[in-house]
Amino acid sequence: IAGGSEIGLWLYPKGQEPKKRSYLVGFTGLRQREFLDIPPNSIAYTEGFTALKENTMITNFQPHFHLRGKAMKVEAILPDGSRQIVSYVGNFNFNWMTNYIYDDNAAPIFPKGTIIQVSAWYDNTIANKSNPDPEQWVGYGDRTVDEMAHAWMNVVYYTDAEYRAILAERKAKAGSALEAARAGEIVVVTIPLGNYRQVPVEPLAGKVVWNDLVTEDAE
Repeated sequence: IAGGSEIGLWLYPKGQEPKKRSYLVGFTGLRQREFLDIPPNSIAYTEGFTALKENTMITNFQPHFHLRGKAMKVEAILPDGSRQIVSYVGNFNFNWMTNYIYDDNAAPIFPKGTIIQVSAWYDNTIANKSNPDPEQWVGYGDRTVDEMAHAWMNVVYYTDAEYRAILAERKAKAGSALEAARAGEIVVVTIPLGNYRQVPVEPLAGKVVWNDLVTEDAE
């Protein structure tokens, strides 16, 4: 069996220095540090919460489990109580530690005081093809046969003035629904169900479209 590894390095142009530093942070999916209890032949769930102490932009997302990991969702709970899903992986594969990188104009940015919630699901049943032994109780640990749950995410911190400037710039760049449909490769459609005829069809042809139509209660 032949194997190998590759590494890629992106260098700044000569004389150019980055204005900001990116930090790799492991956002936990556990309420209690290094404690995990997955009974035999079961589906399990854990969640963890981390408060952002600074205005924070998240530039990428990589779920991290071992062999029983099934799915992970990262959600932001903003200071005003509203929620925003940051990312979700529903079919985790231990053999592929995929890193999902946000486009510069789409990287989520949140004010300080936001809570990052990491929700994690585990499959310790025979249905999980990666499971070496569904009859085995599984706890937290570094071994592959143990389990863990955290979301590796690179973050960049901003001052209040920088945060407001980024929001204003993004608002200014936001175009019409037609412009978004033309520009996007993957398009999320979120409108009241009764307004579905307003969705521009022609520019969406051949693209990946996530249908998230919202139903409205009749008054």
